[in-house]
Amino acid sequence: MQLTVTTDYAIRIIMYLAKTKRVTSAGEISEKVGIAKKSLLATANKLRSANLITGHMGVSGGYSLLQKPENITILDILKVTEGPFKIMRCQEHEPFCSCFAAQECPTHSFYREVQEKLERQFEETTIQKLIDGSKKSTQ
Repeated sequence: MQLTVTTDYAIRIIMYLAKTKRVTSAGEISEKVGIAKKSLLATANKLRSANLITGHMGVSGGYSLLQKPENITILDILKVTEGPFKIMRCQEHEPFCSCFAAQECPTHSFYREVQEKLERQFEETTIQKLIDGSKKSTQ
């Protein structure tokens, strides 16, 4: 399993907005976080649709956060950029079991456990925690 580059962009955009604490132009974000402007705009549109950021029009326009960084989790962002994600098809809403034994399959419960731990980790990790962690590593 590999997360898409859009997820990486979304996290970087939100982290930068959280650090600036102001309306920030797409050009500035693009330059500072190293995302091509076209990709930044596409990702920002997804984040706007999910009400994680808002857009501001005009000469001094740009983007800002709609929520506090401590209230935005990595899971929130993943839901926007990745959609529902499961590590195996047997963990999806409509389970598919390749061994035709979903109830007794020895790997099914293992995958469920891994899925729960992964989701919990993403849900417990907020943008603020990432920012705080990056401050510690640069001190």
